[in-house]
Amino acid sequence: MGNCVSRSKQPFPVPRSSSAQNNMGSGIPDDGLPIAEPTTSFWTIPATPIAKPQPQENLPSHADVVIIGSGISGASFARTLLECGDCLHVVMLEAHDVCSGATGRNGGHIFPATYHDYEYLKKRVGEDMAKKMMRFRKAHLDEILAITAEEGITEYTQCRAVEGVDVYFDKPTFKEAQRKLQVYQRDMGEHAGSYASYEGLDAQEKFHLSPHAVGCITTRAGAIHPYRFVTSILGRLLTDYPKEFEIHTRTPCTSIDEPTSSCPFYRLTTARGVITTPHVVHLTNAYAPALLPILKGAIFPIRETMTAQRPGRNLHASTLRGGRSFVFFDSPRKGFDYLTQLPEGEHELMFGAGFESSTDSGSNAMYDMHSAAHVGGAMPIYFGAESWGAEALPTTPTDEQDVGGLWAEGRVKAIWSGLLSESADGMPWVGKVHVNVAGRKSPPASSAPSALNSNTKKLRSVVTAAPGEWIAAGYSGEGMVHAWLSSKAVALMLLGEDLTEVKTWLPELFIVTEDRVKTAKQTFKPDVMLGGKRRVFSL
Repeated sequence: MGNCVSRSKQPFPVPRSSSAQNNMGSGIPDDGLPIAEPTTSFWTIPATPIAKPQPQENLPSHADVVIIGSGISGASFARTLLECGDCLHVVMLEAHDVCSGATGRNGGHIFPATYHDYEYLKKRVGEDMAKKMMRFRKAHLDEILAITAEEGITEYTQCRAVEGVDVYFDKPTFKEAQRKLQVYQRDMGEHAGSYASYEGLDAQEKFHLSPHAVGCITTRAGAIHPYRFVTSILGRLLTDYPKEFEIHTRTPCTSIDEPTSSCPFYRLTTARGVITTPHVVHLTNAYAPALLPILKGAIFPIRETMTAQRPGRNLHASTLRGGRSFVFFDSPRKGFDYLTQLPEGEHELMFGAGFESSTDSGSNAMYDMHSAAHVGGAMPIYFGAESWGAEALPTTPTDEQDVGGLWAEGRVKAIWSGLLSESADGMPWVGKVHVNVAGRKSPPASSAPSALNSNTKKLRSVVTAAPGEWIAAGYSGEGMVHAWLSSKAVALMLLGEDLTEVKTWLPELFIVTEDRVKTAKQTFKPDVMLGGKRRVFSL
């Protein structure tokens, strides 16, 4: 989840060969590459086998498809491509370790903004499109629940439906939220889902909240261990497709050159060599403008702070040991904070600071001290001293969980930050990247991958769409309710599949066009950002 506060302005023209070093501005280090984060995400300990540093095989000189990024977008895209494609050789490049970016550093929160954004979207893009965007967000919970069941990883990834609770501390804001909910339910009908509203003392007693809470709105939401989810899927794909799929970690892509008469493919330069391909898939979210510099100002970085905290001894009545997730709305002048709880171990509270997020200011990448102070002390205030109770004492870790004293012994067990993206028009950027947006020519149609006929041993028709660059990024801090299906759609597009069914659920406004890029950068204003749950504050 994110909270936009500013935007850097960039010129529209771009060079025909994009070097990450030359095309990134403030908010990301000068070389434009994903940084080695200086803080350790609680999710990533212990590391899964796929994420541990491994001896690297030589980078292949060519692949049918090169994926840049190994988070939830990469997992969704690779899974769809390999299971629906035809013997494609797919290489995934990761600048650091598998799932070390935003997915492995988020809150594990599957809680889409619905009534919060709907009325504003209806006015901006029309009722039908607004409804489609709501359905798209809501579809992610059931999609992810189904995926974990298919993969046999539901328990391991702690994937579950929970009761989602929006908590309001400002009465006018709560009244406006109730009004927006009525509009949403009236228009969405049976697709709205089930909601309940509680006011004053009823809200405080039911959810064991602070006396300052003025009301709550509840609905069905979800929670998951995002790191285990992604690494489990990618690990299974490596096992099932040993000849077709490779992951190369610590292999940042530093530039992409367009095809030439001597090389009819994209030429990707990495820290470990050069690889050519007819298809480049950009799944790096906030870092996408490094290699697609025209998107500077259309997608930009926001750094947010996350924590793992031990719950107060009375708090399980509020959180139901991981059965509830919360979003806290304090003031119409701020954003929101969000909370999930692990269903096992010390039942750690995964608490993130939407209130205190800020544009990333450079390569330091530490969490903001003000943000850290906020998340470190906010929860006993939100729940109230009585509902929080005495501070919990650390439990003795098992051998498997013992990480050599890495975690602190107080309330805040771990604190870290991560880089998410904001989209200038509030919508993800999904689909094929036109050559005018990419800033370089695409390979000729003849360079598309072809399959060998098992009977004649001759090449038959191509097995993908026309060569080019592809993207799914700019989730505005709501990646868990945008990334999976966005990336699945891109994979089906690249495969040249019939998109009739996809068009029924993918909002057309997500598609990348040159006009959209220009318009988004020209009309962007922070106060009209759609980035998840903030529309409720437009009083």
